[in-house]
Formats: sequence, structure tokens, C-alpha cells
Amino acid sequence: MIVISFGLTSSGSTLAFEMAKAILELHRHPQLRLTDDLVTEGQNVNFVNGWTDDRLSRLIDCTVGKKIVVKTHADPSALSTEKTFGYLDSGDLKIQVVFRDPRDTVLSMLDHGVRARKRNQKAFSEIRTVDDAIMRLRRQLRSLRQWGAFPSLKLQYDDFAFDQVKGPQLIAGDLGVTVDPHKVWEIVNDRFTQKNVARPHRYKTDLSPDDTARVEGAFPDFVNLVENRDLSWFEEAQ
Repeated sequence: MIVISFGLTSSGSTLAFEMAKAILELHRHPQLRLTDDLVTEGQNVNFVNGWTDDRLSRLIDCTVGKKIVVKTHADPSALSTEKTFGYLDSGDLKIQVVFRDPRDTVLSMLDHGVRARKRNQKAFSEIRTVDDAIMRLRRQLRSLRQWGAFPSLKLQYDDFAFDQVKGPQLIAGDLGVTVDPHKVWEIVNDRFTQKNVARPHRYKTDLSPDDTARVEGAFPDFVNLVENRDLSWFEEAQ
């Protein structure tokens, strides 16, 4: 079985990915690095940067009798909806989708931009302003909605990042296992998770009222999803 862990950049996706890996490792499913013809070359973890029906089929074929989590930021638009639903119905595929308050995501993107420029790194270096972050987030929301339109576990960042019990239990329940949350966090805390400020509702103190209004104006439906857990937002993708 393949578990696809999708999330927008700066949304806690690495934490959710590592949490799912830790849960499966505790249930004796080693998270072995897959071959470069299946996942993206040069990555230390199982990361997929582009999806095709052939790639998904080969990933499922090579993990018969295993449970492997792969991380992605790429959209599923090239996947056959019928085939993907077939894998989901058979239990060969699970999808877990991470989303986060866009006001906090924008702040995290800005922080990543500052660090990238200090380190002369390309990724995120172009994000200098709130408008830059809004533009990047807008491009990515289509992918989030597409993945979330499939039967999937919808993981709101605050639920698994700040609740030491709820997060592991949500992910473990989706994977059909039980888990000791404290053991999961012992593993995850020793791993690289892109941890930034790690403070809930950070925008309330760190984002100006004008910038908050700009983000809310850019993503009113997405803000409603976060504040009211209105998952119907995902249903419009397919």
C-alpha cells in the first residue's frame, strides 16, 4: 500500500509525513527509500515531484505486502480519476491531505524567504512580500483541492502540530492501526520537519491588520474552510 502525503509548502506537510512514517515504523513497516525510477532522484526521503498513472501503478506494485509513505507537493491532474478511485477502493492507496490557515502559511513563507536569501538558496528566495506569498499560495491551492477531492484524510495543521495526542491518533486511525502518541512524538522530534515558529494562530500577533485583510480577501473560501471546517471546499475540484 502507498500512502500519499500531500500538503502545500509551509503548511506542516513534512511534519505530517514524518508522523505517518513513524506510525508505520512502530507497526513494523520499515520506510525504505524507493528507487529513483519511482521517486524523485536526489531526495533523502520518498518524494514524488510528478504523477502519472504508470508511476502510481508501479509504486503500488512494488509495495505489495508493505506500507510506504511518499511525500508530494505535485498536483494529481495527470492521474486517471477512475484508476485512482479503484486503488482507493481496493485499499492499495491512501491519501492524506494537509492544510493550514493561509494567514499563518503566508507568515511561514515569508520566514522561508528570509532564510533562503541568507543561505543563497533558490527555493523561497523570491518571496519577499505578502503579495509574493499570496501569489504562490494561490497557484498551489488548485493542487490541494484536487487531492482533497479524492476520499482522503483531511488534516488541519493545528490538529496534528499542537495536539500531542490527537494528531497521531488521526493519522493512525486512517492507516487502520492504533498507536501510543508519545512514542510517535519521540521519533518525530528527532527528525527534520521544517519546524519554523510552531505557534498556533501566529497571524494574530505577527501579521498586520492590513495584511491579514489582504490574505482573507484573497482566499475567503479557504479561510472559511479553516475556521468552520467546511470540507465542501474540496468537493468542487472534480
